[in-house]
Amino acid sequence: MGSKGNDHNCTHCGCENPIWNALKHTLDLTAHTGLASSLAPEPDSESIVFTGGVIYPLKDGNMDDRVEALGIHGGDVVASGSLADVQARMKAKGIAYQTRLLEGKTLLPGLIEPHVHIVQTCAIQGWLDLGAIMELSPEDHAKNRLNPDALKQDQRLRPCYDWNWLKGEIRKNIPEDSSTWILGRMVDPALMPFKEVKGGLNQLTTFHCDLNETGDRVGNLDSIVTQNPLLMISASMHTIYLNTAACEAVYNSNNEYSKELRTKYSTCQEYIEDTHGNLQEKAGMMPAICSIPFKQGLDLLNIFRYINDYFEQASRRGVTLLYDAMMDTFSKTVLKAYDLKHHRNLRIGYVVPYDSKDSKKKADFPVTREAARSFYQAGLKLISDGSNQGLTGYQAQEYCCYTEPPLGNFNFCDPGDTTPTVIPDAYQTTINDAVATGWPLMIHANGDQAIEFTLQAYETALGGCSGLEKRHRIEHCSLLTDSHIQTMKRLGVSPSFLIGHVGYWGYSFEKAIFKDKATRMLDLCQSALDHKLRISLHSDCSVTPLGPLRSMEQAVTRKMEGMRDNQGLFIRDPRQQPILNEAECLSRKQALKAITYDAAWQCHAEDWMGSLQDGHFADLVILEQDPLDERVPATSIRDIKVCETWKGGRKVYANLDS
Repeated sequence: MGSKGNDHNCTHCGCENPIWNALKHTLDLTAHTGLASSLAPEPDSESIVFTGGVIYPLKDGNMDDRVEALGIHGGDVVASGSLADVQARMKAKGIAYQTRLLEGKTLLPGLIEPHVHIVQTCAIQGWLDLGAIMELSPEDHAKNRLNPDALKQDQRLRPCYDWNWLKGEIRKNIPEDSSTWILGRMVDPALMPFKEVKGGLNQLTTFHCDLNETGDRVGNLDSIVTQNPLLMISASMHTIYLNTAACEAVYNSNNEYSKELRTKYSTCQEYIEDTHGNLQEKAGMMPAICSIPFKQGLDLLNIFRYINDYFEQASRRGVTLLYDAMMDTFSKTVLKAYDLKHHRNLRIGYVVPYDSKDSKKKADFPVTREAARSFYQAGLKLISDGSNQGLTGYQAQEYCCYTEPPLGNFNFCDPGDTTPTVIPDAYQTTINDAVATGWPLMIHANGDQAIEFTLQAYETALGGCSGLEKRHRIEHCSLLTDSHIQTMKRLGVSPSFLIGHVGYWGYSFEKAIFKDKATRMLDLCQSALDHKLRISLHSDCSVTPLGPLRSMEQAVTRKMEGMRDNQGLFIRDPRQQPILNEAECLSRKQALKAITYDAAWQCHAEDWMGSLQDGHFADLVILEQDPLDERVPATSIRDIKVCETWKGGRKVYANLDS
């Protein structure tokens, strides 16, 4: 775990996938020309008056307003209110419509994921899933659709996630051909058992390779497989782990990065002894990524299939807008190629990496209706530090567990200063230049020192002006102080919280990684609202699964799902799961607003999405239960069945059992 150096181009969280960056050249898109003018036409929408259930239009963010009916036509909302008023409005416009009885179900605006990574997630979807969080596939849903207990495993931690489980999963998938690599994704040492050390540094599970070790020592990848090369990438995308066979394959590969390795290490054994198969940051990871056999690289047909599954998963969970937090030019090309033969069941907004080709074009605001209808750019992305669970978020105090360097990583350091205590000139200059482009910024900052530097950089770059009109954001914004929140309010900067940090990693943070710092500072959602900030909740998929209702639940309950029982199994009974900083729990209305109305605002789409105001897109979701109803247990909000999802007045998903 941890990092041994600082690199502006290092990898962390879901915000940059090194596998995608290294292997995207293997895709052949030469057959797809004229993409922009060849996209599939929008299918016909329906004309319907919904009534007979609970309808929340969320007009102007009003979370208390319930209406009797909602009328849609031509892909847009026509009217909401009493049934008689909606019928009169539809009739006055000469609209012939059908009446749809909701039968007591709840209708809401379509849910929004304000920070995801679409193509980068799909790029390695075919790799072996070695993650701690269970995700049911479309086939799993079909197979278990009449089994509520099986469906309630979705988006929860596996009952058992430890070394023995990992070893078993890999051994079940060893190819017969010893030259074929075993490629694993989402492995997460921070969610494996850890050792608390009184008066010293706590110890997380670590992985290494050593053919000379006898017995089955925890963490030794060579005790799992010796013949086939094994490569696993962490859930934080920060670290790659290799067995000895993979180290040898990397060292002897013909790619340019491996050639550089051989100039640094005279023998493969020197390489292994220095790294132990634990590779960090871009410089360390690229030789391994580029050594993956070409036949196991990215494949266009598989990419399209995984993108299709990704979009279907989003619809199953009520999502109508995905906001991609790092859309590179090649990813855009892939998505446009996908659109040639598939009609997307949702809308996509995105930001591009700062200093990329797309960041040079003139900022175009506000977002137009035509752009918002399908695929629109609304900002630039910068990444200041790493991942807290990957032990690379940049901190003001050292981590409470062993990692190197002990403060984590900051990505914009001045020469000769890898652990800055004052804002680096390199960072301030970058933010000044980025703000000057006119684009809104999304800045990834996890650690409290990274957040401090980011707020200082914003303040100088804004020059006394407010950033509210641009809706500048801080992404993840994990470890906050009250002073940070006050500064954000003054600067007009808003936070988007990766709330899964609390639900999935909260226990590890509190007991092993940060101790009381996590209790006091992690994801201060309620404090942000108390200071009149507008917040959103996101998944950072693939770091945590797509699922706004799950995000809503974790923000409302703040249950630490990573606590284990005496047998080392994750505790499944929410009544036994402790709460992390109960004062920061959101109300149901606050959390729902953060995945609809305010999420749309942060994504520059509130004129068309996030509420069901007259003239807005008819993007909506129909739920079996009302998430605002206190009779629905707060710990079951993620289990509320999505009966239907609609985009632009067209049903794009229907649960077969609804």
